[in-house]
Amino acid sequence: MTRADLEPITAAGLLVTDFCPARCRHCYVSSGPEGRRWMTVEAARGHFAALARRGVSFEGIHVGGGEPFGRGTEEDFARLLGIVRAAREAGLEGLGYVETGGAWATDADRVSRRLRALADAGMRQLAISADPYHQEFIPPERVRLLYEAAVEALGPQGVRARRWAWLKAPENVAAMAEEAREMLFTEHLRRYPERMTGRAAERLAALAQRTAPERIPEDGCSEALLKSRHVHVDPDGWVWPGTCAGIALGRATRERPLDALLGGWQMSDSPRIERLVAGGPRGLVEEAAALGWTPDDAGYAGKCHLCWSVRRHLVRAGAGGEEFGPASLYDE
Repeated sequence: MTRADLEPITAAGLLVTDFCPARCRHCYVSSGPEGRRWMTVEAARGHFAALARRGVSFEGIHVGGGEPFGRGTEEDFARLLGIVRAAREAGLEGLGYVETGGAWATDADRVSRRLRALADAGMRQLAISADPYHQEFIPPERVRLLYEAAVEALGPQGVRARRWAWLKAPENVAAMAEEAREMLFTEHLRRYPERMTGRAAERLAALAQRTAPERIPEDGCSEALLKSRHVHVDPDGWVWPGTCAGIALGRATRERPLDALLGGWQMSDSPRIERLVAGGPRGLVEEAAALGWTPDDAGYAGKCHLCWSVRRHLVRAGAGGEEFGPASLYDE
C-alpha cells in the first residue's frame, strides 16, 4: 500500500475540547460535563498552519467539541476567541464555522457581543447543534435566543444548523416523560440515522433495527477511512479520518505536525486499519474474540456499531495500540 491510499484532505475540524454541559445520547465522541481536555491556542495555530500548507480552504475548516464555548465563562470564551484568531495568524483567510449547542446563550447582549467578536476574528458562520438529543439538556429558549442574536449579528447567511426545524421551533424534550422521549428519539433516528460510535452506540443503538454480526456485510471501509477527505483532530492531537472517532491515523504534535502526519501516512504501518479497509469490522472480530469478546445477542445497528463494540473491547483489554485512541474515548 502506498501513501496515495489516503486521499488528499479538503476539510478538517478541530475538536477543541471533550467538555460539554450536555451528555447527548447521540454524541459519537462521548463529550460531557466530566470532560477536562482542552486544545491550546498554540496547538490550534499549529494545526491551522499545517492545513494551510496542505492547501485546505478555510471554508472547509471548523471548530467544534464538545462545546467550544465551554461553560460560557469569560475565560472559556477568551480561549475560543484566541483559537479563531489563530486561523488567520496561521495563514488562512479565516475559519469556516464554529459549532455550539448554545447552553451558554442566556443573555442576548452578551451573545451578540461574543458573536461579533468571533466574526471580527475570522469566523464566517455559527453552526447551531439543534435536535432532540441536545434539547434533552439545553432549554429551547436558549436555542431561540442564540439563533435570533446570530441572525442579527451575522446575518441569515452567517447561521447554519444541524436540524433547521429544531433550530426554529425546538421542543422542551427535558419536560417529556422518558417513554415519550424514546418514541421521539426512535422516530428521529429513523429519519436521520446517526453514527453508532461513542455514546450513540451505548444509548441509541437499542432504538434502531439490529442484525446479527455474521449478517453484517464484509464490504470494506475504504470510503470512510481513506476517501472522506476530512479529518478531525481531538484536543490532544489525535487525528481521526472523517467521523470515525477513535480510529487514529496518528497524533499531530509540534515535532510531527498535521501536514507531515498526513503526507507520510501509509496503510502498511496500520495493520488494523488495513483490515478495516479490506473487510470492515468483521476483520477485527477474530482478534477481539481471542481476548474474550462475544457478540451481543441483540445484534448490531450496522457496521459502525459492530466496529465500536470490537474496538472498545480491544482498548479495554489493553490491546488498542496506537490505532485506536485515545483510550479515554472508550471509557464511558
